[in-house]
Amino acid sequence: MGRGASRRRLMGGLLVGGSSERMGRPKALIQYRGSSFAERIAAALAPHVEEIRIIGEGEVAPALAGHARIADAPGTRGPIAGLLAALRSNRGASWLIAACDLPLVSAEAVGWLVAQRRADAWAVLPSLSPGTVEPLLALYEPEALALLEDLARTEKPAPSALAGSRHVVFPTPPRALAPAWRNVNTGEDLDALP
Repeated sequence: MGRGASRRRLMGGLLVGGSSERMGRPKALIQYRGSSFAERIAAALAPHVEEIRIIGEGEVAPALAGHARIADAPGTRGPIAGLLAALRSNRGASWLIAACDLPLVSAEAVGWLVAQRRADAWAVLPSLSPGTVEPLLALYEPEALALLEDLARTEKPAPSALAGSRHVVFPTPPRALAPAWRNVNTGEDLDALP
């Protein structure tokens, strides 16, 4: 890890801007093992970041009400709006970004992600299987803003499109940590949780 990058402020961003159409209710508020999805994810991020920001207008549990909020970036929709908002809000910081539908995320998985930083990498997007990346439990350095701005101008600005960038690394998490990237979008997904 380059000296400059390692001294950057590392922020945590919890994305809560989605409409939860497939779930039919706000995913950030769903209870699992005694706490909401959003609370579980914030707890996993907390040991590794200086501060956590709630990104988007979605509801969160009262326990998270003290965290500052960042509105989604205007002019675009979906996760790219939250990613842009985070990186634009503090252009000198690095960001650990997590979507609110990852209830199995752990502090260990987040620690592994932080350990994957490289001086020449603008982002770390884990890859659980060949040809796929996981951009919504990932790490973004300030330089990644340029990639995201370019992506936002495309017809379908899905963050997974960053898989084609030479500035992004795609490490494979250890098998024991892989469940952290399991997202829950439907009632069936929720029922299938361990």
